[in-house]
Amino acid sequence: MSALPDTGPAVALGDTGSAAACPVPAVDPGENRRLAALDQLQLLGTGREERFDRITRLAQRVFDVPIATVTLIAEDHLWFKSAQGMPVDRADRQASFCDRTMALHRTHVVSDAAQDPVFSAIPAVCGPPHVRFYAGQPLTGPGGMVVGTLCLFDTRPRTLDAREVAVLEELARWTEQELASSADMERAREVQAALLPDRPPEVPGYAIAGTCRPASAVGGDLLDLDVVDGDLVVTLADVMGKGAGAAILMATVRAVLRAASRGDTPGAAADRPESTVLAAAARTLQPDLARAGSFVTCFTGRLEAATGRLRYGDAGHGLALVHRADGSTQHLAGEDLPLGVEADLPWTAHELVLDPGDTLFVFSDGLFDVLGGTREALEHVARLVRAHPDPDALLDQVRGLTAVARPLDDVTAVALRRLATS
Repeated sequence: MSALPDTGPAVALGDTGSAAACPVPAVDPGENRRLAALDQLQLLGTGREERFDRITRLAQRVFDVPIATVTLIAEDHLWFKSAQGMPVDRADRQASFCDRTMALHRTHVVSDAAQDPVFSAIPAVCGPPHVRFYAGQPLTGPGGMVVGTLCLFDTRPRTLDAREVAVLEELARWTEQELASSADMERAREVQAALLPDRPPEVPGYAIAGTCRPASAVGGDLLDLDVVDGDLVVTLADVMGKGAGAAILMATVRAVLRAASRGDTPGAAADRPESTVLAAAARTLQPDLARAGSFVTCFTGRLEAATGRLRYGDAGHGLALVHRADGSTQHLAGEDLPLGVEADLPWTAHELVLDPGDTLFVFSDGLFDVLGGTREALEHVARLVRAHPDPDALLDQVRGLTAVARPLDDVTAVALRRLATS
C-alpha cells in the first residue's frame, strides 16, 4: 500500500483537540527517570537514520501497512525517529496511541479505532489520514525505562495473530538494540572527545592546529599535544581498525605514550630520544596489543621551541612532511615497524630543525585514502601544505575534503608552523 499523502501537522496522530477523549494519566514518580533515560539516548529531535529506517521499512512490508514508525515519547510530544508513510516529524503526546502503549507496558492492538471509545474521536481517526488499525510495542532504553514505541498504522480495520505479534516483538527487540547502541556510543564519543585536545597549547613563536574526525561515533586515531618540561610533544597514532574496539585501545596507547614521554621524574625526559619513548611504549603495550590482535602506527616528536629542534620517532606511520620556507618539501618516512609487532625491536632516533616559516604536517591514513590512497596522494598532500602553510587554513582544507568525500577511516591531522621572525 502506498504512503499516505502529506496532510500537515494538523493530522498528527497524537493530536486529539480534546484531552477528554483520552485522559492522560497523572505523571508518576518514575516519569522523571524515564525522561532522563530518553535524554541519555541523545536521539530526541535528531534526523532520520538508516539503521532505524531499515526496521520501519521491513515492518511496513511484513505487515502490509501504509505507516510504520519508531516513535520516541518526550514529555509533551512524540518524535518520529523513523517513519514510513508519516508526513510529519512530531505529534502531540496527549491522548496518543503511543502514550497508551507506554502506559500498558505491553503490545497494544487497536483493531478498529473508529469503534474504540478511547480513540474514535481523535482527528487522525475521524479525519485524514483516517487511521483504523494500530499496533504498538513499547521500546525500553537505559534502566529498562520505556522511551518509545514501534508502531504500525493502517486505514482498514484488522488485527494481529499470535505469530504476527511475535514478529512485532522481535522487531522491537532489534530496535532496542539500536537504541542501546546509541546510548553506549554517545557516552563513548563524549569520553573520547575529552581525551583529545580541546584547543592547541600556546607555544610562543608557533602556530598549531589539529583535527580528529572518527569514521563512526568513535575511532582509533590518537592526537595528543602535551607540554612536557617546557617542550611540546606532538603525537599522532593510528590503531588498526575502527569503532569502539579501536577507541578502547587508543585510550590505552595515549596513556602509555604520555607516561613514556614524561619520564619518571620532572626533567628526566628532556634529553631522552623519541626512539627510547617508542621502545618503552612498545614494551608496555605489547601484551595488550598481542591479545587484541592489533598494532599501532605512531609518529611522536618533541619540539624545543626556542631552537626549533624536533626530535621524533616513527613507528610504521610514514605520513609526515615538512614544508620549508624556501618552498621545498621533506617527507619524514621512517622505516621502523608499528607498535605491537614485537616488543624489543630497535627504534630509530630522528632529528631536524624547524626554521622560521617551516610547517610540520602529520596525518593519518584516513586522509591519505580520501585523496586516493596512492603515491600521488602524498604529492597531493604536499601541494596542499605548500598552498596553505598556515595551520588553521590547512586544517580547514582537510575538514573540507572530508566533508565532500565521507571517509571510510578516521581522519586525523596536526599542523605546526614556526612563525617567521620580524
